Amino acid sequence: MTRKEIIILSAGLGFLIIWIIDLNAPTPVEIKGNFWLEIYFHYVWLMFGLGSLLYFQYTKNMRIKEEEKKAGEAKPDIRSRAMKSSKRKN
Repeated sequence: MTRKEIIILSAGLGFLIIWIIDLNAPTPVEIKGNFWLEIYFHYVWLMFGLGSLLYFQYTKNMRIKEEEKKAGEAKPDIRSRAMKSSKRKN
């Protein structure tokens, strides 16, 4: 795991923990009764957490694809060198 992935994963988990703590906190009086403000007040942390976790998954998949691509490029070179060296001169 790269440093970028570790930071994104930590941020995502941190946002989810903040969301859980925020759900247990009382809703401010000026927001109570207004459905959309209540939703925004509590669930913005959840959206930050989910967004971070989805971005973590995306970066992880991109890194794995790049590693596979680099590994795939190295194999034909080794095989072609082995084929050239094993050829007999007539």
